[in-house]
Amino acid sequence: MKKILVTTDFSTHSKTGIRFAIQLATQAPCELIFYHANAKTPINAWTDDNYNDLKDTENAMLKNKLWKFVMAIYKQAGHSAGKVDWMIDNGTEVDTAIIEYAQKIHADFICMGTRGGGTISKLLGTNASKLMTSSPVPVMVVPYTYRTKLMENILYASDMQNIGIELRAVLQFAGPFKAKIGVYHYDYLLDYAEEKSKLNQVAIRHHFENVVFNFRKLNAERSLLAHLQTDIKKSNPSLIVMFTKQDRNWFERLFLSSKTAALGFDTKTPMLVFRK
Repeated sequence: MKKILVTTDFSTHSKTGIRFAIQLATQAPCELIFYHANAKTPINAWTDDNYNDLKDTENAMLKNKLWKFVMAIYKQAGHSAGKVDWMIDNGTEVDTAIIEYAQKIHADFICMGTRGGGTISKLLGTNASKLMTSSPVPVMVVPYTYRTKLMENILYASDMQNIGIELRAVLQFAGPFKAKIGVYHYDYLLDYAEEKSKLNQVAIRHHFENVVFNFRKLNAERSLLAHLQTDIKKSNPSLIVMFTKQDRNWFERLFLSSKTAALGFDTKTPMLVFRK
């Protein structure tokens, strides 16, 4: 992990994304680029020159505002800024602007705070939800109610389809923190000896230090999300990891089902979403 693009819209809920990124950088030093997308267009610019002058003036003011906003959070957290940079970008589609800039600077991750509270339908109405399902750069989403804690243990929810590739990505992230990884898989057929044996063989082939596989029987009367929430409460992870392209139907079934929309998702744990 070398570079994280940390986004903010200057709102209160965006501060948690900044705090989370600062905490990561204190445990595993990396560069933090603090970013704000200015979606406003000066309406009184009569010429290109006027427009550019107005844009440059406004961006300079926003960059100063960004610096003050972030440095106040550093002060509150009791940390000094390490390797950091500041960027004011322009674009009418905020999520697209974020992705394009992250790719331009070769960011390893995008980090952003979100509302967090309430139901999944509220979460999926944000820029965070668009990035979660479209960004080729992994996205860390930090809920509003998050409280700073060390990166010590990770819950990785998997359908086991591409476990080799995906687990390596999780291990690469967890390595600098020496964080433990719990792999959680939910299966309707876990009662069948053949299915259980197959999963155990996969776990043996992908055995690593600090990695523990947890196979759970999926009860048809409970949603997949309800099963996951139970394990989140029990394990109290520092981070939840998912892959949106390992099985898009699986991800959509987890987050977009009608049952899930009425169920409040865990609102305290940050989530790291890879798109494969």
